[in-house]
Amino acid sequence: MFRTTSAFDKLLDKATSHLRLEPDWPAILQICDHIRQGDAQPKHALASIKKKLLNPNPHVAMFALIVLESCVKNCGSLIHDEIGTKAYMEQLRELVKTCPHDNVKNKVLELIQAWAFAFRNSPKYRAVQDTMNIMKAEDYKFPALKESDAMFSADTAPEWADGECCHRCRVQFSMVQRKHHCRACGQVFCAQCSSRTCTLPKFGIEKEVRVCEVCFNKLSKPAAAAKQNSVEELPVEYLTSSLAQQNQRPTSKPKGVQFAPEGNEKAPPPRKSEEELREEEELQLALALSQSEAEH
Repeated sequence: MFRTTSAFDKLLDKATSHLRLEPDWPAILQICDHIRQGDAQPKHALASIKKKLLNPNPHVAMFALIVLESCVKNCGSLIHDEIGTKAYMEQLRELVKTCPHDNVKNKVLELIQAWAFAFRNSPKYRAVQDTMNIMKAEDYKFPALKESDAMFSADTAPEWADGECCHRCRVQFSMVQRKHHCRACGQVFCAQCSSRTCTLPKFGIEKEVRVCEVCFNKLSKPAAAAKQNSVEELPVEYLTSSLAQQNQRPTSKPKGVQFAPEGNEKAPPPRKSEEELREEEELQLALALSQSEAEH
């Protein structure tokens, strides 16, 4: 327990280092993994993150808020049950009141608003909505709700399954053959069967994370199907119009084939050869010279 807690704290120190220029997403996702698989208790994790939030360095506090946001999006009810309490929301409210850094304040307000929207239909987490309403009454200005934040409300990442062998190829796990989890379905796999990565917008996961082959194929199909069905989704009026028919005509034709003109449309003149163009230029030059001599 102490060993895994120490590992968690080291990851948190790495993810919130003031020397960083960008979020350390691999470390952040490892932090979420530690919580989800029980290596770090939610209470300890949030207490450690809180210490980072109170750091006088605004860069450390901002990275801590990104870690907190990712934990809420990725760890499900383990973290929701902790942050959805009146006591925790009061801590965030106090942070907004006392923090001297505007960017940190705005990020906290953004998170409170996103969580209030996500839990709007969950009486269990009513404290989040109540806190936002109180802060609005206190004249705090909340930022506009982002679409990516709203996606978080669509679904919650599945609970992780456990097992002694890969869910797909049934290979036994060992010290050499490590187990991995698919972030989309929560099942346990070997490294080879979960080597794919993709984003999971419905869970609010905007960075590419590990998924199994089956989930990767399912998530990839809608994008491919959307391209195939894009023509079918066009309005009927457009598909039956002359404009659509004109656009669907081939832009090039096979050698030796001529298309008949439609209606009043004129067929394009045949392209002249290099020899014909040269003869035409010589003729125009001769006419110009003769006209010049006649004028003088």
